[in-house]
Amino acid sequence: SSRGARRWRSSEATNGSFPEDPVHGLIFSSLRDFSVERLGTRPATALWDDRVFELTQSYDDEWFIAQLERLAAATGESPDEVLRGFGSFAAQRTFAGLYPAYYAENDDTFSFLLGVEQKIHELVRATVAGAYPPKLHVQPLNEVGVLISYTSERGLCRLLEGLVRGTAEHYGETVVVEEIQCMRRDEPACVFTVMQP
Repeated sequence: SSRGARRWRSSEATNGSFPEDPVHGLIFSSLRDFSVERLGTRPATALWDDRVFELTQSYDDEWFIAQLERLAAATGESPDEVLRGFGSFAAQRTFAGLYPAYYAENDDTFSFLLGVEQKIHELVRATVAGAYPPKLHVQPLNEVGVLISYTSERGLCRLLEGLVRGTAEHYGETVVVEEIQCMRRDEPACVFTVMQP
């Protein structure tokens, strides 16, 4: 194909079934938009020129990690720093644009987080073919915050941290996010406290 463009295999095409944690094309589209914001159009285009991800497909998470590492190398930041920044961007731009009614019906970060699994993730699983957002368990924490438990083999806990921080920015708030348990340390889940400062 022209300019060496290469279409990466979707999970659906590889073996007829999805792996445990496929990443939807929408997430790749958002990461591409974030790349443009961070690098400018021309350098970002160079990162994506040889890879085409369709919005309607899902892809093995290794392709997401590969694009993330490319962006990290281009920015000089660590993959974790890029993930945090991307999470904040996605919360404020991508998801706020896709689900404006849900953002509008909540008055603050904590109410948003307490309903996101039931109101958004379950809706996405039911209506967006090939989308498998991670399961979140969110509960109130002593009336001053929330406790979020996240389990996914992807190990993208920094992305979740960025999403939480970006959601707070959307509401004009500041929150203190602390990870008290992490699957990267062989613990059973990634657990975050999100508190008022």
